[in-house]
Amino acid sequence: MFDFYKKNSEIITKLILYQFGSAVLGIIVTTATHASDRLMLFAAIFSTAFYLMLLYMAMWEEGGHERIKVDGGRAEMKPLRGLYISLWANVPNLIFAFLIIIGYIFGRRASFGFYWAGSLYAIFSTAAKFWESMYLGFIVLYSPYNPIIYVLIVLPALAVSAFAYIMGLNNRKILNIK
Repeated sequence: MFDFYKKNSEIITKLILYQFGSAVLGIIVTTATHASDRLMLFAAIFSTAFYLMLLYMAMWEEGGHERIKVDGGRAEMKPLRGLYISLWANVPNLIFAFLIIIGYIFGRRASFGFYWAGSLYAIFSTAAKFWESMYLGFIVLYSPYNPIIYVLIVLPALAVSAFAYIMGLNNRKILNIK
């Protein structure tokens, strides 16, 4: 498992940096449009689309490089490699989601009501809103107190990365722009 990370650490780091940059963009556009729900929704769509396009381009390029190695006989075809790379890049998101769900379950007064769990939920949901702020408009508008949203927002990144890697591996493009 860590061998895979060592071999692919460059692209994993690149995807994490793309997420950081998109998070900064998400903070800027969401803060600027916070007064109107429609504008906030538009800002969330824009920043999410921007983030997913960055992921698509990076993973398509990675799949294209892998295709060259496969055609040269230096590597075997692994179509799920893009999904595994994206899973590694989304480990911080999944850790946030896990800690938020634990804090939510154990911090609610209706279930256990532990003070430490409520604090865990508050701290990590705030940190996740900054780290995943390209989705902030969706979180604030549609699911502000549901911790499952932090698991669900990982799914578009996984799907786009896997799709883009397979498209690059097969040397196909969505748009034939030269």
